[in-house]
Amino acid sequence: MTYSLSYISDSKGKHTAIQMPMKDWKKVEQRLREAEFLTNLRSSYTEALQEVKLHRQGKKKLKTLEELLAEG
Repeated sequence: MTYSLSYISDSKGKHTAIQMPMKDWKKVEQRLREAEFLTNLRSSYTEALQEVKLHRQGKKKLKTLEELLAEG
């Protein structure tokens, strides 16, 4: 994906900021939200698999549906 960027520089020519059209920024925000969602999903999935592994090894007691709902 290509974005229209304008660079802002200080008096020494060092880039200090960028500007972009709002329509491009909205696309960037959406992609960041999607990436965050996928990262959280992956983390939850990994944690769940670890809990199942520990349960199968007899090291963790799983919660009942009632217990999970009570945590709410």
